[in-house]
Amino acid sequence: MKTIPLQARKSAHRSRYLWLYGRNKRHGRIAERLEAAQMVLPDTSRCWAMKELARELWSRRYDEQSRRLWQEWIAMAKDVGVPLLSSAARTLRKRLYGILNAMKYRVSNGNAESLNSKIRLLRIKSRGYRNKERFKVAVMFHYGRLNMDF
Repeated sequence: MKTIPLQARKSAHRSRYLWLYGRNKRHGRIAERLEAAQMVLPDTSRCWAMKELARELWSRRYDEQSRRLWQEWIAMAKDVGVPLLSSAARTLRKRLYGILNAMKYRVSNGNAESLNSKIRLLRIKSRGYRNKERFKVAVMFHYGRLNMDF
């Protein structure tokens, strides 16, 4: 950022959240500020364009072309010349099978992750249990959706 002239830096200042807006939510002043930031920060602009393209790929319906489109995106991301984007492309290439399955079946492990987080917090709050059996009982009591109507 220090290599950018002072006036250009001022136009790009505080543009962090502008890059997160989707295409359908950029209007008026936001669109103007984003255009100015794109001129000043070309690498960020390229990464943002790739993010938007990935967003479109993710929101598509799964079909036979999905794998090919993701592979094209990965190749483009490597060619952009931004090291962090190339690293993200390598990670996506490794995880492409899981990404395609998530697109195909539209299932998530979010509920399991949430429960694991709650169980971890229960363990931390309790400062330990005497044995595993008591810990299991505590988990079932707090998160097992037990019917307590007697």
